[in-house]
Amino acid sequence: MIEYKGGKEYWNGRKCDSNFVFRTLADMFPQDYELYIKESKEYKKKNIVLHCSNCNYDWVNYETDISTAQCPTCKSMKFQKL
Repeated sequence: MIEYKGGKEYWNGRKCDSNFVFRTLADMFPQDYELYIKESKEYKKKNIVLHCSNCNYDWVNYETDISTAQCPTCKSMKFQKL
């Protein structure tokens, strides 16, 4: 299960930093890596996930209009849709 807390992505309760995804999942548990990639893509298709270009915070935007979205931490309007 994918979720976003505190500006970070989590999968089944584990923080998904690059070390966890590429070293732990991809190298040691390839089946879990494939499942994570699939779930992450599906989640991003169904939800609006934004990434702040200023402070690197990731969050789910529940509003359908992202033109007025602001980063929850730094209030920047510079973001990318993941």
